[in-house]
Formats: sequence, structure tokens, C-alpha cells
Amino acid sequence: MNDEDLANIARFIFELGQLKRTPRSGWLKLGVDNPESVAEHSFRTAAIGFLLGKLEGENSYEVAGYCLFHDMAETRTLDLDWLAQDYLKKRDYISSDVVNDQLSGLPKGLKGSLKELLDGSTKSEGVKQVARDADLLELIFQAFEIAHQGNPLAEKWATNTLPSLKTDSGRQIGEFLKEKQREGRLNHLVTWWEEAGPNQGQDNQSGSR
Repeated sequence: MNDEDLANIARFIFELGQLKRTPRSGWLKLGVDNPESVAEHSFRTAAIGFLLGKLEGENSYEVAGYCLFHDMAETRTLDLDWLAQDYLKKRDYISSDVVNDQLSGLPKGLKGSLKELLDGSTKSEGVKQVARDADLLELIFQAFEIAHQGNPLAEKWATNTLPSLKTDSGRQIGEFLKEKQREGRLNHLVTWWEEAGPNQGQDNQSGSR
């Protein structure tokens, strides 16, 4: 690689860092003062995508890679919630001119690989559906976490999103969360650390947890 290639790679990586400073705007409408960043959302979406890919028998690496970069354009557009998107003509930022501009300076091999990764037309319907469910599930998990912190509106967002899940595994996970919330037992899952560590699964009688 020459200096120009290295400079363009560095610029691209610095640009990706903007996602760490870009808030997910939808939570602001619920009064969340310090919402998650797009980068935080993308990480857990990619992790969920990998898990769902395995459960659904799809290429989990392809799903995770797609999910990791799926909101990359928001370094330039910022995060636009569903209401804002209703006013736009161009809602699919993955296939938009934004991504093409972001990738334009990268060395040919890197640019080609990322374009192939993000090109929905080359993906199987299964991979696309798993990736979509991963995105929705991340929102559902985040909404239940915000509800756990005392915001009653967030639970409604979670339950209203559940019908949009299409994969078998995604629906099972979503319905499981809804059932536990209805039973008043979801907090036991949200506070995962209470059963973490070398003595997980054992009753703690000391009261230290």
C-alpha cells in the first residue's frame, strides 16, 4: 500500500469512530437523557446476528459482518428514527450514495469486499431476514433495559416491535422476553450479573449480591 491508501484507510477508521459519538435518536423521544450510541447498537446487533445465524442455519459470519456495518452511513446522516425517516424519499442507507462515498477512497480490494458485504441484492433472503431480526431484537433488548430503569414507555416500544420478527428463533426469543415481562420475572434476566461468576446457579446466602 502507498501513503494515499494508508491515509484513506485511516480516514475511514476515524470516520467509523464517529458512530461512538452518534446517539440513537429514537430514545430521545422517550426522554432518555443519555441514549446508546450507534456503535453500541451495531456491536450488539452483530453479536445477535451471529447467534441467530447459527440458530437459523444461515452463514452467521456473513450476517454478523453485515450487521456490524449496517448503520455505517449514519456517520454522515446521523441516526434518523422512524418518524424522521417517514419524511425522506431515500430510506435505505445501506444502498445509498452515502456508503458509496464512504468507500470510494479505499483500496480496491477493501472497497470490493465491503460493497459485497453490504449489497443486499447479493444476499439470500434468509441472511437478510436474520440480519433484520437481529436489528429488531437489539432494539427490543435495549427497550426492556430502559424499562427496567424506570421508563414505562420503553416497554411499549419493545412489545410493539415483537410482531415484526420473522425468523423462528427471533420470535421465540422475543416471545420469551415478553412472557417473562408479563410474569414480572424479566428483571432476573436483565440483572444477569447476579448469577455470574464461579458460583453461578448456587443460592447465595450471604446477602452480598
